[in-house]
Amino acid sequence: MNQDVLNNPVFQNIAPQKKAILLEFIKEANGLSPEKALPLLAKTNNKMKSLGLTFTKEESDLITTTLLSGLSPADRRKFEAIRKMLIK
Repeated sequence: MNQDVLNNPVFQNIAPQKKAILLEFIKEANGLSPEKALPLLAKTNNKMKSLGLTFTKEESDLITTTLLSGLSPADRRKFEAIRKMLIK
């Protein structure tokens, strides 16, 4: 994980429960291709919903930036394509 994330003011202000879920996701998704990370992202999203939690736009942007930082350009394009499909 990029240590800059831990020092990011957005990350510092995330509620402890959401922070724990986010750290778990980042740890599990580390090194996964977009195709393999997608089910994990869906699982994390379902966990958040079951707990009545959501990420703010700033928190979501931080997650996206963190995920993209470890990807090759080709995998970044795949991730963005998958993300756009999920947003629709």
